[in-house]
Amino acid sequence: MIHETGRFLWDERLLTRAENRFRTKALMPKATRKDRSSLAEFLPLGEGHYRDLKRRQIFRLLITYLVPLLVLIIYFTFQYSQLASEGRRTHLTEVAENQANTLNLFLSERLANLRNLINNPVFPEHLTSEILDYYLEDLTRVSAAFVDLGFFDESGVQAFYSGPFHALVNREYGNEAWFKKLIGQEEDFVITDIYLGFRQEPHFTIAVKKPIEGKYSILRATLAPQKIYDYMRSPEEATEVSVSIVNRDGYYQLVTPHIGTLLDTSSIVPPLEPRYGAQEVRLGGAALDYGYSWLRLADWALIVQRVDQPGMGLLWGVNRSFLVLSSSLIILFAVAIYFRAGKLVELEMKADRTKAQLEHASKLASVGELAAGIAHEINNPLAIINEEAGLMKDLMSSEFGEPSPPEELVTHLDVIEHAVFRCRDITHKLLGFVRKSHVELRPHNVAELVDGVIDGLLGREFAVSDIEIVRRYDPRLPDVPTDANQLEQVLLNIFNNAVDALEGRPGRIEITVSRRGKSVAIAITDNGKGMTQEQLGKMFLPFYTTKDVGRGTGLGLSVSHGIVEDLGGEIEVESQLNQGSTFTIVLPIL
Repeated sequence: MIHETGRFLWDERLLTRAENRFRTKALMPKATRKDRSSLAEFLPLGEGHYRDLKRRQIFRLLITYLVPLLVLIIYFTFQYSQLASEGRRTHLTEVAENQANTLNLFLSERLANLRNLINNPVFPEHLTSEILDYYLEDLTRVSAAFVDLGFFDESGVQAFYSGPFHALVNREYGNEAWFKKLIGQEEDFVITDIYLGFRQEPHFTIAVKKPIEGKYSILRATLAPQKIYDYMRSPEEATEVSVSIVNRDGYYQLVTPHIGTLLDTSSIVPPLEPRYGAQEVRLGGAALDYGYSWLRLADWALIVQRVDQPGMGLLWGVNRSFLVLSSSLIILFAVAIYFRAGKLVELEMKADRTKAQLEHASKLASVGELAAGIAHEINNPLAIINEEAGLMKDLMSSEFGEPSPPEELVTHLDVIEHAVFRCRDITHKLLGFVRKSHVELRPHNVAELVDGVIDGLLGREFAVSDIEIVRRYDPRLPDVPTDANQLEQVLLNIFNNAVDALEGRPGRIEITVSRRGKSVAIAITDNGKGMTQEQLGKMFLPFYTTKDVGRGTGLGLSVSHGIVEDLGGEIEVESQLNQGSTFTIVLPIL
């Protein structure tokens, strides 16, 4: 007894509706799906890929946007520092000139005091110490810098003296440098450097001479350098600078304790020309700006430097508002770059997800085109199962005589088992093709992948449609790193297009797999209707198809082109109208 097998045949309309449901589900946005699975389900690449992509995007955006900003900030900071340095030097020069003019005025006044005294017509010819005391008292009322006063004849003996060092009376000064200089020059005065002298205390001398009857009378006053420093301290504090005075040999004549010690060697010796200006000197590895001005009445240079300058560094003097603004811009750009990189990666993920969905939809469309052939493939073993099961029932029925022993049924059970495994192989191949999977590059023999698509999915369709398959494989082909599932999808799409190009008539499809330099080329040639140049220019556009309505989605070649590019290869197409087409997939070996 043979039971009816038609109940096992697939209803084509039900299959079409099922296909549409699968397609709609694959293209439906994630937010509208009941099954809210993770985003990774629709992504061809793993999460690690997108983490690396985000790091690369951050690095690229930093190079593109933040580095130029940093360069500009550094440039303007350097320019500002240069301008600030020039401004500081100009300011120091002005302060040095002003202080030098003040000191010149002070020395001029003290010199005028002594000249007025010795050139006064009432200055007595026969001087006494009491009269000299009166003159010193009068001078100290004018300036507290005067320490003592002495009168010399041209032999260099201090005949009369007024001051705290009474032991200096009748002291011989004829061999002193200042005395020799005053006697030997035309100028009527001399201002000495600071020295210790007989009293062993720092002081300097202002001496004037007056010719009387071919001889010289000399009036000398000593002044305390600390009084000069007190005289100049107020402007120094107001301008936040320190003032020091050095002679030609570089010895301090006046100095603040935090810079040096009186009469010690100075680390700064200004040039003699120009007479005033600003210079830079390196002290202890740090750059130091100073202003200077040489005095007119003494061989002294007045030096002005900022008290807080050593160790200032590049950013010293840079406007704090500029630094705050620059830092804020850098932080703002860094935050914006971080979020922008995240947004770009998110867009990339959405694009990959959409692409994966399109690829899956293309697979389902291909499955729809394969449905009739697959139905027949499954229907045949199901018919066998049905026949064998009915026969076994007849053999076991008492209506047909004595029931057959169990050992006679084993042969029929083996036939059923073989048919079941055949159905399983067909469904496994189909599910393996449709199943979503991540991109995974592994070495594969592309000839075996081609055979798998032809023999496993399209063999019956080729046989029913009377299509001759010609295979030409290079036996020395190396393995190619590729994703087997995605390459199979590309091959299936191209084979389906080749079958459609034959328009239902017998034809021929040639598959050539060969090596091309550092690549492997898979050429699929049909002798179908071919394409025009206009169609060739649009063939990879999404949803563009030359098939009749209901027969194609326009996604196959577009998705295939994207897959091959992602695999590092390319698709080449040659076609002539009414002569056929050749699709060549080129994949890199390395």
